[in-house]
This record gives sequence, C-alpha cells and structure tokens, in this order.
Amino acid sequence: MLALLPAVYLGWGVGANDAANTFGPQIGAGIIAFRRAVVLAAVFAFLGAVGEGRKTFATVGGLTRLRPQTAAVATLGAGVSVHLMTALGMPISTSHAIVGALLAVGTTEPAGIHRGILARVLASMLTAPVGAGVVAYLLYRLLAALQRSGGLDARRFDRLVRVTAVLVGCYAAYALGSNNVGNAMAPAVAAGVLDPTAGAVLGGAAIAAGVLTFSRRVILLVGNQITALDPASALVAAAATALTTHLFTQVGVPVSTSQALV
Repeated sequence: MLALLPAVYLGWGVGANDAANTFGPQIGAGIIAFRRAVVLAAVFAFLGAVGEGRKTFATVGGLTRLRPQTAAVATLGAGVSVHLMTALGMPISTSHAIVGALLAVGTTEPAGIHRGILARVLASMLTAPVGAGVVAYLLYRLLAALQRSGGLDARRFDRLVRVTAVLVGCYAAYALGSNNVGNAMAPAVAAGVLDPTAGAVLGGAAIAAGVLTFSRRVILLVGNQITALDPASALVAAAATALTTHLFTQVGVPVSTSQALV
C-alpha cells in the first residue's frame, strides 16, 4: 500500500496542474464558470484515464527496469516537483517531471535507460507543441472563414462557439486523462505493484481529485495571464490541445498538455 501512495500523489498533481489545459481558456474567456468547469474536467479526465489510459503505460514504465522501491522514489520525486510548481501557480509538464525522475533512477539500475523509448519521448517534446500550434492556426482560419460566410448572424455564431468550446473542454479533459494517467501509474504497474486496469481507475480518481481540490491557481493563470482570449480563440486553443494530446495517446506517448496549450 505504501508503494502506491507516491503514485496517487503524482496523479493528484497531474489533475491539479493540468486541469488548466482543458478549461483554462474557456474560463478566461468567460464562457463557463470555474466550478462547473472543474466538475466537467474531473468527470471526463476520469473517463479518459479508464477508457484509454493504459495506452501510455508501456512507454512510461519501459524507460528503465523498475522495482517497487524505485517506482515509488520516481513518482514521489515527480509528485513533489509538480506540487511545488502548482502551488506557485505555474503550468508545467507532468510528463517531463516523471521522465526526468525515471531517468534519474534509471542511472542506478544495471539495465540502464531504454534508448528507443527515450528517443520517442524526446521527439514528442518538440512535435507536440509545434503540432498544436499548427492545428490551432488552421482551426482559427477555418473558424474565421465560417464567420465570414454569413451563414449565421453574430449572435448565433457566438452561441455556437460558446457551446462548442464547452464540449471541446470535455474532450480535452478526456484526452488529458487518457494521456497523462500513465505518468502517475505506469511506474507502479511496471514494478508489479498493481495491474493496468486498477492503475487506470486509481489514477483517474487521483487526477479527478486534483482537479477538484487544487487546480484554481494554475487555471486562472492560464486563462487570464498568458494572452487575452475571446470565445473563438479559447475554443481554438483548447481544441488544438485536445486533438494533439489524444493523437499522441493513440501512439502510446505521453506529452505535455501544458506545452501544447501554451
């Protein structure tokens, strides 16, 4: 049981820090209230973790050979780092935190680091934010073209954007759970502490708890202090993040939702 506590702690940190990447833009643009947003984010992050979270377990857990002790050390180290940055209101990459911790413990193992997996993770650190930026640009141009087409008056167009932005936030939360639950639970699963299904459920619950209890400071920073957002730009930013994150889930690579959104 004690070996699981660091994993749960890191899962809580994932939810607390990364919830901003699901509904932060929509809250900043005045589309949805904070309390309603965090409830939706918690529910859909849990569903994403349970539904597809196991897809990234092999990548995170395969970076190095893990025992219960080293898995606990790695997740505890990443959890403390994430907690500190969240308390300061800083959006960070929980994926990078756990990868750094696993690389550190991997240097103490005779098997060392799996270079092929590490190369995939390092490549994603560049391609995920660049990809999200490209997707956001294309979506923004598409939305602008739709507005210019004249098919909807300004009031109806604004209403459509706002409703779609809430739905996209739910999708982004699902993508977050599916991609980042492995950051917290994959080391414990790889070390044989629990099975993948239990890891996905427990990790999803931990992420949901983090969203509900400690996400406010980072959400407000992302929503209000990076750039001015109207409903259309909030929709585009959240949609690009969600699509990019979910795509990387399908290839089993955990990515930084914070970097993708920013």
